[in-house]
Amino acid sequence: MDAGLAAVLGALAGSTATLGTAICTRWYQRQTARLAARAEHQRQRREPRHDIYRDFISYASNLRDQLDTFKDFDLSPDSVTDETVQRCNDTFKALQGKWIEVGLVGPEGVAVVGKEIEELARFSALAVGRLQWFRDNGYEPRMLTEQSNIEENFGKLVEVLDNFISLARTALDDDGSLS
Repeated sequence: MDAGLAAVLGALAGSTATLGTAICTRWYQRQTARLAARAEHQRQRREPRHDIYRDFISYASNLRDQLDTFKDFDLSPDSVTDETVQRCNDTFKALQGKWIEVGLVGPEGVAVVGKEIEELARFSALAVGRLQWFRDNGYEPRMLTEQSNIEENFGKLVEVLDNFISLARTALDDDGSLS
């Protein structure tokens, strides 16, 4: 083989190796940049969700605690006050506002269970108001029915809230990778 041909083949092999290395390096950098961008995107989605879920859980827990006071409740004339009813309504309105945010940030499973909590909260707030009205107007049988409704909603709320917390935790742990 003549020296000129060997030099040309050596240069060609060197440039091919350099080109291959450059292509591999570019691909690796692109993949690394995509992974970093995806991780940042997930972090930016996770932080607002965390705050919204935390507030929603706080309001739902507050309502749960308020409804817990109605279990085996003494239905004496001063047992359900305007303040009790107002506190229940205020908590429901705050929870309802947060539910809208939960529905917007998703994901679907968390939003569906959040809607269940919002509906239970609405029914419970209405039942507390009706309980007060029936008590004020002397409808004892209806008072007992409303108290029973509140107790039933309390039980459902405890169960659904636990489910929401589990789903929210899973949504927050989701890093976007396919497992």
